[in-house]
Amino acid sequence: MRRLALALAVACLGLACRAADNPLARFRTLSPPDCAGAGNIIAEDAAAPSNATYIRVQHIGDPGTAELAGEVANPVTWDVGQVSGYRASDPALAQRGYRDVGLPQGASAFQLECGVAGFLLNSWQFSHASPLFGEGPSASIARDLSPAPRAYPGPGWTLRIGGDVSVPWVLAQVPPVDAGTAQVGFFYYVQDATSGVVFAHLAGLFDNRPGGVGGSGVESVGSDGVTAFVSSPLLATDAAGAPVRYLRPGVGSATMQLGAPWADRRAFRAEIPYASFRDMLQRLKSGPLPQISERPEDYRVLLFGLLGEIFPETGDAHNVSLGASVTGLALTQEPPRAIPGR
Repeated sequence: MRRLALALAVACLGLACRAADNPLARFRTLSPPDCAGAGNIIAEDAAAPSNATYIRVQHIGDPGTAELAGEVANPVTWDVGQVSGYRASDPALAQRGYRDVGLPQGASAFQLECGVAGFLLNSWQFSHASPLFGEGPSASIARDLSPAPRAYPGPGWTLRIGGDVSVPWVLAQVPPVDAGTAQVGFFYYVQDATSGVVFAHLAGLFDNRPGGVGGSGVESVGSDGVTAFVSSPLLATDAAGAPVRYLRPGVGSATMQLGAPWADRRAFRAEIPYASFRDMLQRLKSGPLPQISERPEDYRVLLFGLLGEIFPETGDAHNVSLGASVTGLALTQEPPRAIPGR
């Protein structure tokens, strides 16, 4: 019995050592992958569920039109996976849209099936005569967190968004500069507990323009008219040649791709270290948000996810379509690493 106890103790010690050596074992999971279905594909201003994946679809049609009112109302039976990269096991159960029109026309469609979400946005197939400010037709694959967790328990922590992403389809009517742009990226919204101010941070994974064209792949601060946001490419150095300040690719992560899409599923991990978030707060406080706290500990994560967005503008000169999907979407934290010798 004493030998067995000693053997078990040694085995446990070995497992503990392997866990300590495994960086994944250090992560604190704030929101893991889940198993939501098409009932969580929602339109415009519909209430979102808490702590469950949903897809919010916006601006697929002009205000007052039947196609906007019914943008996610109907089952879609064609194989949207041809352009999203995910082939649903039962399309009629997993897919929603307004028109059930497959390729070659390919009307916009949205997929949600147990841990995998995908979409096709196709401005050729819906009206878009009304201008939009600071945004375009989009699909947000997201989770609202309740209660909203602290983004940074203290100095040295790192916030991470991860997921395996495929962007197999993009088509623009003319080479895009501003109009005709298609983008995919991670995002998260945080709220300052001291002032109540909310802002967003985007991690760019894909832009259909070459680097630098119209600001593609360049870190910047902006606003959609309601919420201030920081946009950071998931790169070490942005397209203007400047170091990316407010996030970094995780170890082994794919990085932002400019211009051409990709058919395979790539693992992306966006890391926002405490010091980078603090620098971002200082940048926002010196600009559009002077009232916010500079302490990362004061911020709570309201929601996070993956955003696909197109910018066809008005008229029919800059139509664009975009297909993408994600699996394994998760939000995690990593505590400070121990200092060797202490």
